[in-house]
Amino acid sequence: MATASPFNLGLEDVLDRLRSATAELDRAGDPDDIAERAVRLLLGLTRSTQSVVVLESSHGGPPRFFSRAVSTSRPLKPEAIAELLSDAGGRIGAVAQAELHAGGEVLGTMVVARASDYTAMDRQALGIFASHVAAALDSAHKLGSAQRVERAHELAVQVLLAVSAQPVSGQNLTHFYQQLAETFGEFVGAERVLFWRLRDDGMLAPIEGGFGVDHAFLARLKPIRCEPDSDDLSSRVVYQDLIFRANAGDPPEWAYVLETLGVSNAISVAWRAGEKRLGLVAAYDSTRPAGFSREDTWVLQKAALAAGLVTQLRHAQDDLSKVVERLNKVDGARQMLLKNMSTVVDKERKRFVSELHDDALQKLTAAELHLGRLAPSGTIDQSAFDSVKLLLEQTEEALRRLVFEVRPPALESHDGLAQSIRDRVAMLEHAGIACDLDLRLSADLSLDVRSTVFREVAEAIGNVERHSEATMVKVSVTEADGGVLGVIQDNGQGFVVADRSNLPGHLGLLALRERALMAGGSYKIESEPGSGTRIEFWVPLGQ
Repeated sequence: MATASPFNLGLEDVLDRLRSATAELDRAGDPDDIAERAVRLLLGLTRSTQSVVVLESSHGGPPRFFSRAVSTSRPLKPEAIAELLSDAGGRIGAVAQAELHAGGEVLGTMVVARASDYTAMDRQALGIFASHVAAALDSAHKLGSAQRVERAHELAVQVLLAVSAQPVSGQNLTHFYQQLAETFGEFVGAERVLFWRLRDDGMLAPIEGGFGVDHAFLARLKPIRCEPDSDDLSSRVVYQDLIFRANAGDPPEWAYVLETLGVSNAISVAWRAGEKRLGLVAAYDSTRPAGFSREDTWVLQKAALAAGLVTQLRHAQDDLSKVVERLNKVDGARQMLLKNMSTVVDKERKRFVSELHDDALQKLTAAELHLGRLAPSGTIDQSAFDSVKLLLEQTEEALRRLVFEVRPPALESHDGLAQSIRDRVAMLEHAGIACDLDLRLSADLSLDVRSTVFREVAEAIGNVERHSEATMVKVSVTEADGGVLGVIQDNGQGFVVADRSNLPGHLGLLALRERALMAGGSYKIESEPGSGTRIEFWVPLGQ
């Protein structure tokens, strides 16, 4: 019966240990778990007393060390690890080393040590196990990257929602930026977040109201020059969209930045709204031991873009509020001026009407009575007498019309606007011009509105009488769109609207326009020679 040779028995033992080690390694999760399992499995696989796994950082940071000693079942001290790695470089027989390669990159190295020298079979088994560890690390890194990218996308969506939910009014700017900074700090795992604003003088300065930032920290920060064509760090971040990231232990290129700020790590991205450069957003002192990751900078970049749009909205709303406030003040002044003017004009009209009625009209009436008594017995020429009497009647009628147009008596009552317009239209019909009247007005219009509307209608009808040579006019005064809409249209001779300011006696058209605009309303006139004229005005009810 054949028996196995010592070599075959030794090979079978190594293969059994290798299969057992790789099977357990396959149950590992993230890279740290793989390294921890590897240092423990290496002791049994290679019959070693010490083992070390060194993993290189994927983002240029310091390497990470995992170790184990059989005697204590605990990690080695730093000096023991350094000595073991030094012995591995010297190719001592009692020390064996295998690099971890995957995808053309060196992921790290494994070193084991024991009292006796390692055989070729031991070293071969170490190399095979190293290949398996490297493959497991590569898969974990790829899976971790995919998960981090997916998580970064989720965070980006969450941060966009959080930023868009920030209130844009009812709070001061310091509180506004403090809330934004706190939101950013939560999503990228930062102890401090600060906005740097680009001022009009080209200086970049920190804004009060950051997250986790006290006065002592702000006192260390000074405004710095930031220009589109400069090659300094801040200018490149603001104007060239450089994404800056520096962690303690990284290559010394940006070490001075961390030292100046007094932080262990930092990331910063451009703060912009479209093409408008607002400054930059920076996060300092990551809450994670490994520092800020690429995914953190990606999330912060999306957050900064959203913050730029929200900031622009905040500034636009502030500007709009100021404009509205100024317009309200102007409108209040306009209404006060209009009310004062209306009051003064009304007082003057009442005084004019009172004096005219008590003086001129009474005297003319008395003169007419005297002439009437002289007619039967006097020697006055009858035709001359009739002419004087007719002239006095016409004068009286003209004065009464003047009194009516200046201040119609019915206008004082709440429902007097419609009656005043009817009375004015009756005068138009008495002059031989037919009228189609449409009145739809409520009885609760203010005196200011009644007075303005009547003056507009009277002025338009007066222009028809004096200039149009019309035989028919349509007058419509109705309530529409929160105001009173008036339309006066005749079939007269018409004129060129562009020349109306040069036509004699057409100052009334100018008065029509100015009165409507002063009341906060609108005015429009349409006319063509031979096609009549259409005048339209609108006066708001809330004068």
